[in-house]
This record gives sequence, structure tokens and C-alpha cells, in this order.
Amino acid sequence: MIHYKTITVFASASGRVSSVHHAPMRQVGELLAEKGITMVYGVGDEGMMGSVFQGVRNKNGRVVGITTEKLLELQCRDKSVYRPGEIKVVENLSQRKKEMFQLGEAILVGPGGWGTIDEFSEFAVLIQTGDLPKKPMVFLNFNEFWKPLQELILNMLQEGTLDQDKVDFIEFVDQPDEIFNALDKVQARLDANRH
Repeated sequence: MIHYKTITVFASASGRVSSVHHAPMRQVGELLAEKGITMVYGVGDEGMMGSVFQGVRNKNGRVVGITTEKLLELQCRDKSVYRPGEIKVVENLSQRKKEMFQLGEAILVGPGGWGTIDEFSEFAVLIQTGDLPKKPMVFLNFNEFWKPLQELILNMLQEGTLDQDKVDFIEFVDQPDEIFNALDKVQARLDANRH
């Protein structure tokens, strides 16, 4: 099993997200902290991001939050929960995503909306264009949230709008305890494809 120092997490910051996702996202945060992995994320104390942050805190883990001034005001009601040096404010969303991509050795994608789709899509495109190295990206498919995306990817492969080597860094898991096996599976596949 690979030991990760940092993992980036994308997920919804909306406070209106179905409660069914909160417990597994909290568990994700706890697992990262228990393994000594620093969570890189976009800052937020509500929605899925609030849940995963709470999980990290439950186990006294570490976070690096990358955000903009505007998003800090929108998504963070209580800045006192952050320790000194845990929040980095950057100029714009492009810079925010770039730093989140670069800092994480792998990516976890929880339930999310347009922002989450934008984040993982840009990551995939930057890999496709060769601007970023491939890193494992695991979708947290709690309550089958990402099942339509799985079906869309399969359809794109069948229709030829995507090639297999454009999705070989992706896996889906249904439970938090499957994450690290999935990350290892992706890394083994990427290593094999390099030879």
C-alpha cells in the first residue's frame, strides 16, 4: 500500500446536501487523519466539505485549505476552527484549482454540484493535455451519487469520444473503507501502463 502525505478532496460546500452523505464523508476525513494524511481542500464548514473537515478534526488531523477572499466569506462561517497556516488565500479560482491539483498526491471526489464537476473535469483535461501528471482520482459513490457519471463515461468510451487511456486514472468506490485499495489499484494500473 502506498503511503500518501497529501490527498485533495473535492465535494459540495452546500448546506442543503442530503444528510445521507454526511456520515460517510466524515468517515473519509477520519480515515485520512488516522493515516497521517494531510487533506487539501477548498475550505468550508458546511455541506460535504464541512463533514469531511469535521472528520479530520475528530481525529486531530491536518488540513490545507486553498480559497479566495470571496469564497472564504461565502463558505466559512467560523474561521476560528482553523489553526494558523491552515488557510491559504489565492487570487482567483484558477489559481485555487491549480494549487489543489498540485498539492494532492491523489484526488477524492465526493458528492457535489457545478463546482465539483468543474474541479474534476479540469483535472482530467489538464491530464489529457499533458499539463498535469496522472494521479489516482477516486469518486466517492455514496448512495450511488456518481452512478450517472459512471454510465456517461462508459457511453463516451463506447461512442469513441473518450479513449481508455483518458480514464485509466479513475475508480469509483461505494464505501469509505474501499478508498485506499482503489488508490492502490489505480496506481498499479498507471505504473503498468508506463512500461
